Amino acid sequence: MADLNHHQPIAIAVICKNPHPVWLEFLSKFKAYDTYVIIDDDTNDLSSLQSDYPNVHLILVNGKSCELAGFTDTNSAHFKKVNGWDKALYYFAVENTSYQRVWFFEEDVFFYNEDTIKNIDKKFPASDLLTAPYKISTSTSKDWWWWPMINIPFEQPWYNAMVCGIRVSGNLLDKIKAYARENRRLFYLEVLFPTLAIKNNLVYHTPKQLEQIYFRYDWRYLSKSNIFHPVKNIESHPEIRTTLSRNNAIYSLKFHLTDIRTRWTAAVKERIKLMIPENLLKKKEVYEVQDS
Repeated sequence: MADLNHHQPIAIAVICKNPHPVWLEFLSKFKAYDTYVIIDDDTNDLSSLQSDYPNVHLILVNGKSCELAGFTDTNSAHFKKVNGWDKALYYFAVENTSYQRVWFFEEDVFFYNEDTIKNIDKKFPASDLLTAPYKISTSTSKDWWWWPMINIPFEQPWYNAMVCGIRVSGNLLDKIKAYARENRRLFYLEVLFPTLAIKNNLVYHTPKQLEQIYFRYDWRYLSKSNIFHPVKNIESHPEIRTTLSRNNAIYSLKFHLTDIRTRWTAAVKERIKLMIPENLLKKKEVYEVQDS
């Protein structure tokens, strides 16, 4: 393992239903991090695939073990009671606790290479949680359709953030494990990480490099230094990396201009949401999620 992680071991874990060859090839070249793929579909036979990619740890986690330990319901409103996120958290909080920090990525996240991650780690070496910007909610500002489905034993305010790509410390994983043990379940992942971090007074930062993580967006221009979501066509990831490797100044300028426009549009939409009656807002957002 490289010097970056000699004293502060960090893992990178990609969460997927089935392992994608593009991700396996990409992760197999990493030098500074131990890389993992947490696979939700436990019918996979990984023996031959593991031999093809010996530098990537391919992990199957027993769903029943997750249930018994209370690692459930991080995304059960959309998917099943135990999903890939539950399994990933269980694996690093219970079965493999050797890492002080773990990057978790959904498979439709894109970043250029491991230097992208190393640069963020150097800027935020001690943070317990790194996410995209979070939001604060109280009983008078609960304008997000998920809140009525969430019942957690914390006084308001509560917090939520997009967590398709995040870094979590061993300290926070311990808090998640303790919560699961006490409550026999977890809760929606976009609320879980920021709320447990803040309620437990952990160190929480929202780097600008994670601000390009959105629920839905059609990315035309990307950068080497940021993490993006969604880039759902995984087959396109190598081609995007090739484009970025050319250091095209015009392409880079287009990204920055697009990013400014995107941030402005998102800010306007957020202000509009605050003016929409809550009952209409919920109907609209439920439709959007079901249409994704």
